[in-house]
Amino acid sequence: MFFSDNEKRVMEKLFLSINVNPSQIYILTYSDGDIIEAQVDTCYETDNGLDEDVPDYEEYHACAMRIVKIIVDKTQKLKEGSLIEINYHNYPQYIKDLQGNML
Repeated sequence: MFFSDNEKRVMEKLFLSINVNPSQIYILTYSDGDIIEAQVDTCYETDNGLDEDVPDYEEYHACAMRIVKIIVDKTQKLKEGSLIEINYHNYPQYIKDLQGNML
């Protein structure tokens, strides 16, 4: 798996943690105040939806995570059991594993 510099800076610790313990549950805290527990469903390559010949076209890696528990739902947009995508464009304010390690 090859990361761009931006992906590596933002996503590398999460991918390394997933590699060690794929069934780990994470606590995701967002800048809007939402806090959830989530577990990785799958990781994949995706893109920004532009045609490949457009100069701003970009491929990047993402993880689909299933919401296991909603701790704080300030935005009222979360639903337990639903999938969310995490990538370097929408990375939460911070992610911790259940042992308290900051990723």
